[in-house]
Amino acid sequence: MMFRRFALACALSLGATACGSTSPEESLVVPVEETGVSTAAATATRIYAYEPTGTHELSFETLGTFETRNNRRVLVIHGTTNRYISNVFSFVPDDAFGTANVISERRFEVVLEEGHELNTMLSGLPLLVAIDTFTGSPTRYYAQIILAPRFFDFRGPNSITVFENVDPVYVLNAAGTDNLMYRGRVDSAATSLTVTAPDGVPAVSRVDADTFQLDWRYPAVHEAVDPHTVPLTFTAALNSGTVVDETARLVVRVTGLAISTHDDPYNTWPSPACQLSVYNCIHAQPTGTLDFGSCGTYRQVQRCTYASACEVLPGEPLSVTEIDSSSLEPMRQSYGLSAIDAYSTPECPATPVTVQAVLDYVAETTRTLPPSDSGEVTDRAGIVETYFGSSSSPLLAAIDSFAGGGPIQAWLGGEEVPCHNCHRYNEYAVLYYPNSGKVVVLTESRGYDW
Repeated sequence: MMFRRFALACALSLGATACGSTSPEESLVVPVEETGVSTAAATATRIYAYEPTGTHELSFETLGTFETRNNRRVLVIHGTTNRYISNVFSFVPDDAFGTANVISERRFEVVLEEGHELNTMLSGLPLLVAIDTFTGSPTRYYAQIILAPRFFDFRGPNSITVFENVDPVYVLNAAGTDNLMYRGRVDSAATSLTVTAPDGVPAVSRVDADTFQLDWRYPAVHEAVDPHTVPLTFTAALNSGTVVDETARLVVRVTGLAISTHDDPYNTWPSPACQLSVYNCIHAQPTGTLDFGSCGTYRQVQRCTYASACEVLPGEPLSVTEIDSSSLEPMRQSYGLSAIDAYSTPECPATPVTVQAVLDYVAETTRTLPPSDSGEVTDRAGIVETYFGSSSSPLLAAIDSFAGGGPIQAWLGGEEVPCHNCHRYNEYAVLYYPNSGKVVVLTESRGYDW
């Protein structure tokens, strides 16, 4: 499903600030409300979004609940609008995702099946919902929903701090599949920390003197959140010699909500590109690194894993830098050429590089070549018909090997070279290889009385 001409009207997010040793009851918590903004702690029961003109209001219960439907475990989240609903539809870019159902005049639900659907949402991919109403203008608007695992209902001493967030991170799996890890954190000045529960127990590792890391792959994190009524128990052997326990429940929360009344959610909420800071962090890691949790979230790292440098790095202005071409010296001598010079252009140019641009840059900066309008632009086929005689030319093969092969943008030209009481002409073949950014310049000098 594709939508076009869409702009952001209002973006709201649920804050993630609460952690520690408390004993809240969700029904007693009143969410913070403000036009256009809604923030709340982990125990807030509802998150709100408002279209700026006040025509549309949307809210979701923050706590997702698990049910068994059609013999499948599913997560259900409930939304409410201020308009009568005619239809709802849930999707991710270019694909239906989950199931959205109208359950009363102003209430609806979104159902995600355990497994692929739930794991995808918890990994950080936003879920989009199209909402059609009988009244209001326009009668269709969109919601963007973010889900995440979150701890709450902390019960125990202050000597253990279980952090609210459980974040998706990118950790390579030795089996070569499922590089998604869910990671939490516990602070305690302790010699050891263990976690117990009927199921869904994370792997615990020490980070530093008073920090422990909790790691789940998806099957285990699902066991920990379903059912959300069963707490995990954290047992710390404190440096003081005492042993203390804290419990906390891990649940699935709606942590972010945005609303728009325009036509294309893909324009309002485009898929983020690879961030330069994440790209640099990934490529700064030692060879063999498996854990990229320090570089960003799972999806931030995933976007950069296969990104090329030129997709991320800022474009460089055109420059032409001389490089060593001594490996072509035997060919120069064999063909009787005056010179074979080689240059490189930027790896990630700000604007497309052409052989004409290279020539004009050299003509302007060093004056060692004539400008591009004094010769003729051609390609590989044009080159083999002139200097090299055939595509099997040893010289062309040597240049291909040096420059990396592939397409060639070429320029053929010449100029008269001033000399005293003589006539001298330089003829040039300039070969630009777009795939490698290398430039090879062949010069042949002709004349008499010099």
